[in-house]
Amino acid sequence: MRIDLLLKTLCLVRTRSQGQAGCAAGAVRLNGAVVKPSREVRAGDIIDIRYPGREIVIELLELPPGQISKKDAPSFYRVIRERTTGPAGR
Repeated sequence: MRIDLLLKTLCLVRTRSQGQAGCAAGAVRLNGAVVKPSREVRAGDIIDIRYPGREIVIELLELPPGQISKKDAPSFYRVIRERTTGPAGR
């Protein structure tokens, strides 16, 4: 599954376009590396997402089988770290 689609499916971004924009801006890292939106993800990958004022690092436990409900989304990943950051994402 592509990382931009995964972010949308797991409700970590509202739209796939936001996932693509985050990847293009360098706000999404996969296993420590900045990635393109088309990068494929696998179970066990570590994803670092930087939002304005917040950062979250997750471990992907398994790939969702397709569309899932928002309440079921957290069962597919484990939060490693979540913290608030300054307004510029620092």
